[in-house]
Amino acid sequence: MKRFKTIDKDHWWITAHTSERERAGVFVPLELARREGDFSRVRGVVWAWFRRECGRTDLSVSAKLILWSVCERWRYETWSSHDAISYYAKMTGVNRKTSGRAMTELIEREVVWCVLEGEQKRLRKSQPGGKKHFLLVGLVDLL
Repeated sequence: MKRFKTIDKDHWWITAHTSERERAGVFVPLELARREGDFSRVRGVVWAWFRRECGRTDLSVSAKLILWSVCERWRYETWSSHDAISYYAKMTGVNRKTSGRAMTELIEREVVWCVLEGEQKRLRKSQPGGKKHFLLVGLVDLL
């Protein structure tokens, strides 16, 4: 993966690089992250994104519940949600193993990306070790 000019090394998905190909994924343009000062507007867009993704018929019910919890815990400061999957399981009342499978489903279908903080690394499934962030794919396009 290429290295980009970022706000800081930990949140490498917030970048000064703004090509259309990268914006289609999860990369947040630096000027957008700085410009969007209206937190309530951005949260509204997060929920609009959730409603769009929740309408997908290829996602299981447990995946949609975990996606809800990811959106609920999404943070403006990092443009991500970075709680443990076990926390999302507790939020929704879903079994821990089921929530892990649901998160894997979301990652495989590229609804969310799982990335490591401080390392420009995208994970294909959540794994132990390192602080993980869950990024909402396509959120930037709605802004």
